[in-house]
Amino acid sequence: MKRVIKIFLCCTVLLGSVFLVSAQQTSCKYLVWADEFEQSGAPLTNKWDYDTGGGDWGNNELQTYTNTRTNSWVEGGKLFIKAVKTNGNWSSARLVSRKKGDWLYGRIEVKAKLPVGKGTWPAIWMLPTDWEYGNWPSSGEIDIMEHVGYDPGVIHGTAHTEAYYHSIGTQKGASVTIADAQSAFHVYAIEWNAEKIDWYVDDQLYFTFSNEHKTYKEWPFDKRFHLLLNIAMGGNWGGAQGVDANLTEATMEVDYVRVYQQNLPTPVIEGKNTVKQGDEVVFSTAKVDGVTYSWTFPDGVKVVSGENTNEVKVQWGAASGSVQVSLKSDCQTAQSAFFKVNTIENPSGKKYIVPFVNSEGTIVWTTEAGTGNQISLSKNEGMVVTYSVGEPANNPAIVYEFPGLVDFSQYREIALMIKVDPVNAPSVIRIDLEDKNGNVNLNDLFKISSFGSSGQFLQYLYQFGSNSDGKYLLNEIKRVKIYFNYGLFGKKGNGSVELKDLYMALPGTTGTKLTELPTIGVYPNPFTDELHFTGAASSGVLQLLNTVGQVIWQGTLGENSSIRLKNKLPAGVYFLQITDRSGQMQTLRVIRQ
Repeated sequence: MKRVIKIFLCCTVLLGSVFLVSAQQTSCKYLVWADEFEQSGAPLTNKWDYDTGGGDWGNNELQTYTNTRTNSWVEGGKLFIKAVKTNGNWSSARLVSRKKGDWLYGRIEVKAKLPVGKGTWPAIWMLPTDWEYGNWPSSGEIDIMEHVGYDPGVIHGTAHTEAYYHSIGTQKGASVTIADAQSAFHVYAIEWNAEKIDWYVDDQLYFTFSNEHKTYKEWPFDKRFHLLLNIAMGGNWGGAQGVDANLTEATMEVDYVRVYQQNLPTPVIEGKNTVKQGDEVVFSTAKVDGVTYSWTFPDGVKVVSGENTNEVKVQWGAASGSVQVSLKSDCQTAQSAFFKVNTIENPSGKKYIVPFVNSEGTIVWTTEAGTGNQISLSKNEGMVVTYSVGEPANNPAIVYEFPGLVDFSQYREIALMIKVDPVNAPSVIRIDLEDKNGNVNLNDLFKISSFGSSGQFLQYLYQFGSNSDGKYLLNEIKRVKIYFNYGLFGKKGNGSVELKDLYMALPGTTGTKLTELPTIGVYPNPFTDELHFTGAASSGVLQLLNTVGQVIWQGTLGENSSIRLKNKLPAGVYFLQITDRSGQMQTLRVIRQ
């Protein structure tokens, strides 16, 4: 095990990338990212990725980079990167911290022992993560350490920019000789801030590249960069004097990688964002030495362990809410953004009522009319939805959002009372249950396009399938959305409907209230040329609709009836709606194959 590195406290006036402090101030340096290589096997996947493949990498290099344990592994507290010659071909490894360790400014240091052999070209270097100024060299490159095997012990530090790079003879860099670089470990580092980059070996400064304050062409180093560790073989520089024909392997050993910054990083919280009441949940943020952690949670959450550390375990309460953590040092305080956690509610009993108003009588639904449409909500016996639809394609709708998430995986029966004006009924209404990601199952939709003519409240019923499309989460529902006269075939114009008694229920709960509805059996499903239904009553209307609400077929219910649509119906999902004399409706989903 390596010695744990503590925070460095600076109490004198320093220049450049180290803090300027006053007599009354203390300035800090924080270890914000590190790999001590204390595990055995593959490098940590939360810190490192690989660049892989061959193709000379723009420098006529010989190696093919792999992510196998032949070319890179961790053992005995060190990272090993090994170039290997097999049947005349070289393989090696190129580890990158891209999107797992990316920094703007700081001290980046790597303790390493370099490989031996003519033709080797090890490097510890940095590239831009986002390439905001364009392709190389416009966005820059920082070579913390380069070494070529034909010139043992000579360490090179270089900055590459659009104005300064080797191909046009303007590169900026310097060299220092470290006689035992291939037999002993040394610390190769840069210290980088908005004004300059300093290069060090074992804390000895040997090169400075200053910001001229001109354009990005001279100084692209105001964007985040990531770290690369690799051994190249041959190439324009490494192979300038050839590659030793007897060389079959070469290894670079890395003792540690450490990144320090002068400001506390803004903490980022990791953890589950959906929980159930009583769950034990772990929340964490990156470890920073020398700081105290202060976590805040919603009421009802109990801390189990780790209260003042970077990883805390809690028992979640009943309510949804936000988690936040603050980091505090002798110099600074940094606070995370709020991390929203939704509690998943498990309904009990047979029904789960979805309200239209709260306990104070205030409507709890909102409108999403879309450009060209208007919707207003008011109270009567139920909730009145008054709409003016000029652009149906903008999907006018109303929305109810649950306080947290609700698990409706068992409560798949939905019922809603609707009263329409029989003279001016809507062309179509659709009721969606949206999951926490805003998804609905497009293969399982509750659409209503035929309404009773009594002008009274009628109940409409649908049962969602138990199987989703693989993305839809019926067990994590966030909102209910009801569309009116929506889509390409929605009807333009003004109108209103009144809604009440919306609930989710266990399948079969509402069946006793629909005694007039026929009990129907459908076969085969999926079907090809004909769709048969049995057990239907003699009265009522049967309609087959497509997914945009168009009526494909309509007929009267009767015993042993069938739909014959040979060669007329494209493959896909359709909806079979059964409406009795009172206007009550059931919907079945069928599939044409």
